[in-house]
Amino acid sequence: MFGYTWALMHHMLSGIRHFVWDLGYGFKANEREALTWGALIGGIALTVLIWIIAYANGGGR
Repeated sequence: MFGYTWALMHHMLSGIRHFVWDLGYGFKANEREALTWGALIGGIALTVLIWIIAYANGGGR
């Protein structure tokens, strides 16, 4: 379930990255690199945050 949650968050953030590209931004090499790392690290951070909140609300019973 943890991996599935990460896949969903990573996919969501990558979609946002592509939306930024559709708007015409983020095409420089350093911007592309930052957006890619942001999607990866952001996906991991959101996944951990979601699981912490779920367990704090009694989801781990």
